[in-house]
Amino acid sequence: MQKTLIRVVLILCMISLTGYLFVKELSHVDALNRENEKLKADSSEVELNNQALEKRIELIEGEDKYIDKIIREELGMIKKGEKVYRFKE
Repeated sequence: MQKTLIRVVLILCMISLTGYLFVKELSHVDALNRENEKLKADSSEVELNNQALEKRIELIEGEDKYIDKIIREELGMIKKGEKVYRFKE
């Protein structure tokens, strides 16, 4: 009788331990899946950024008008003889 009780308790302990470890691993896998989805989204965003930058590089390398536009708009430079009028808003 006592041996049977010990066996039952040991079996219940083993089942409980196995269940606990299984649940713990499932939560770890779920966390990894969420992190993977976030990284995929970040990767897509970076890929779009790279494509835009590649297009801009192609424009800069191929068109003098685009380079002139960048120099004027982003660097605020002007050509000789030009006048700049600035208005307060």
